[in-house]
Amino acid sequence: MIGEVLSNRYEIVAKIGDGGMALVYSAKDILLNRLVAVKVLRDQYASDREFIERFHREAQAAASLSHPNVVNVYDVGTINQTPFIVMEYIEGQNLSEIIVEQGQLEPEYAVKILLQICSALAHAHRHNIVHRDIKPHNILITKDNQVKVTDFGIAAVSSMSITQTGVVLGSVLYFSPEQARGTKVDHLSDLYSLGVVMYEMLTGKVPFRADTPISTALKHIQDLPKPPSQINPAIPLELERIILKLLAKKPEDRFQSAQELSDALEKLDFDAGIEKTQKLTIDPDQILEELKEGEEDLPVASRVKKKRKKKKKKKNRLPLILLVLLLLSGLTYVFIEFIPNVLFPEDVVVPDVTGLTVEAAEKLLNERNLKMAVEIEVFDNDIPKGIVISQDPRPNRMKKEHQYVYVRVSKGPEFVDMPSVVGMSNREAQVFLTQFGFTLGDIKFEQTAEHPINTVIGQNPEPGVNVALGTPIDLVISQGLDAISLVLLPDFRGQNLDDVRQQIADLGLKEGALIPEYSTTTPKDVVIEQDPPPRTEVEVGWKVNLVYSQGLPTGGRPDSEGIHHWTTDGAWHTETVNIYVPEGRDQEVAIIIVDDFGAREVYREIHKGDSSFTYTARGRGAQARLQVYIGGRLFIDRDFGE
Repeated sequence: MIGEVLSNRYEIVAKIGDGGMALVYSAKDILLNRLVAVKVLRDQYASDREFIERFHREAQAAASLSHPNVVNVYDVGTINQTPFIVMEYIEGQNLSEIIVEQGQLEPEYAVKILLQICSALAHAHRHNIVHRDIKPHNILITKDNQVKVTDFGIAAVSSMSITQTGVVLGSVLYFSPEQARGTKVDHLSDLYSLGVVMYEMLTGKVPFRADTPISTALKHIQDLPKPPSQINPAIPLELERIILKLLAKKPEDRFQSAQELSDALEKLDFDAGIEKTQKLTIDPDQILEELKEGEEDLPVASRVKKKRKKKKKKKNRLPLILLVLLLLSGLTYVFIEFIPNVLFPEDVVVPDVTGLTVEAAEKLLNERNLKMAVEIEVFDNDIPKGIVISQDPRPNRMKKEHQYVYVRVSKGPEFVDMPSVVGMSNREAQVFLTQFGFTLGDIKFEQTAEHPINTVIGQNPEPGVNVALGTPIDLVISQGLDAISLVLLPDFRGQNLDDVRQQIADLGLKEGALIPEYSTTTPKDVVIEQDPPPRTEVEVGWKVNLVYSQGLPTGGRPDSEGIHHWTTDGAWHTETVNIYVPEGRDQEVAIIIVDDFGAREVYREIHKGDSSFTYTARGRGAQARLQVYIGGRLFIDRDFGE
């Protein structure tokens, strides 16, 4: 497009940005003789009529904003039926680049930036415009440290799925829980995203990150952020409280407006915080010298009087001695009567506090001279809010007096809007539901010629219904007119890649990912590994992933065409995990591996409460991750070898 003139006015000068949704160019406004920025939507979005209509509507709304901290929108138009926006040209860096350069920003500097962002958002929200894509990349900083928030028009109309590879991954890191669930988004969603930006500015890291966009979105819904001060101790306590309040899962628990947030930031007094930590230095020699000088200034009679008083005090020490003896006697009594109880407490039987309220449990433990601490509060569909679910140590165990008994307390059920899995394959739906926090209910197959074989055509509860996490979800799977045939996967390892690809087609299966890796033991074009593994029973049409040898490594990795070549060095990881099912009802245990092959279920069984077992899992790639779900709740989520 370099050299083209748009709308007989904007001459494209150079390409200055390449985003997931649009390309950005610098251009000369021929009419006003000024430099502007032109953002042109990518071709894949230009053919969507609904998207274009919403784009124009929202772009016009963004153009109505006039604020010193908002990038001005001057004009909109089309080129070859592709919409574009003409905006104010900003010289400087985006916040993402500054974070990469500086790492953790100074709290005082970060607050100055945040106050300007708040001002921009408050202005937009007063005009009923929600940004929906607040992230460091969309926050520009000029050379004189003026903030400019951009992408109001485009962000407000984004309707893309979070599963689109390479497009929304950057934004999903800053998603609010409402965006992750696909529910209604309002101005409070912008404040959550700003909380993520604040977290990253001060720690150099985002609070939630996973290997796939869906996994990252689920972390926004389910996980609590690590307190930022644990990463950067320089963060003041009050500023940390502000960040954590913005990152609340429920919108009503956050600041209710950008202005309210700005007021809280304004109250931070960094100078006062420094003064409170200053130490008072006392020089004894200087004080003695000042006392002597002061005494010399007194009249002679006064000095004589002081000396007489000192002499009197020397003659009157008996009361002081008696007082010291009395105190020593008291301390001796305390040592004899109380210290043994502290150093050598009695053993007591731990009572059963499960099923009691927190208050009743603490009262019962205190009666046994024990203390109570709430280890964690968890959602539970069966146990009401505020009731003790389990305890450590268990009932009837012996415990020393004055020690703690740790309890897990129910928060009651957690309700969400039921997502849709219709159209997914059977296995994809099972993995998605598990990672979202549900368990698997009944699976029924229905003969139909209207839908692809082995895809979900129905679910219960239906999409959009308010349902508790952990609820079993029933699925209806399309079977076609004939019964779904199952295939027992042969062992493809050690065979020629082309031969294996032909076998996959002959078996009615689909070819999945083909991953090359260098090998010093396996000849070139020979299969090294497969997923699913050999002797796994899969449905016709299932995808099979293959890892094959590229032969011996040469002088370097050929990357001139942008191809990423895998290496066998540390590629495969094995992890043995001990899994404990909490006491109580029987619960479903599901194990998911997220690695080079994507997210895949490797285990799903019902286990009795208060039982344990071990499982050995295998994952591939530096980012391989192991997830264990019990009753729909994520209990273990860690890297292999962590």
